[in-house]
Amino acid sequence: MASVNIFESLRARVEESDGLLPQERRAIRWFQNYSSELQSWQAEHRGETFNAVSTSKFDKRLISPKAAIMGCLYFFLYVPLHADKLPHYDRFPLVIILEKDERGFLGLNLHYLPYRVRAMFFDMLHSERLMRTGNPFRTRLRVTYELFKNVTKYKAFKPCVKRYRYSSMRTALLQVGETEWDVALFLPVEQFAKTTRLDVWNKSLADLEN
Repeated sequence: MASVNIFESLRARVEESDGLLPQERRAIRWFQNYSSELQSWQAEHRGETFNAVSTSKFDKRLISPKAAIMGCLYFFLYVPLHADKLPHYDRFPLVIILEKDERGFLGLNLHYLPYRVRAMFFDMLHSERLMRTGNPFRTRLRVTYELFKNVTKYKAFKPCVKRYRYSSMRTALLQVGETEWDVALFLPVEQFAKTTRLDVWNKSLADLEN
């Protein structure tokens, strides 16, 4: 099972945080507060098969991948099938789930958008598609793949659409409650393999112009 090196790098960034934006510093500190949950889970289940992990019991923040709710936001560690053949991929996605089936789910990985575009896109979704409940872990966005395909103003979704297989997930899902969505949006935790985030963002912007 993959190690969570992200947490150590975040701690280092906090110690050298003078150059960070205020929202980025706040996001890092928020993530540190809850990263221990994912680390503890990973240590407890190290070496287990996905089938064993998927039937484990989790608290309100850590859930089984198959229990994920469409329209909610999640972090997780991921190594895709045939990773060696892919030009790049994100090891630690931040995903809004759009569709689910027996093998996995289709989602929007917001890490594929630079911060400004990401914020504008998410603000639009939040103002137009929010389904609020009394529970921040049940509040969700009323979004589907068909909606994004057919509504031109949501075109920023295009670089973000990715399919994730349950069998390739390396951790439980760390759910972000609605009251913390704005923080999670700016967390600098994307972990792109084989490339840099700037290269990914530039490619996404180029795709949006076509």
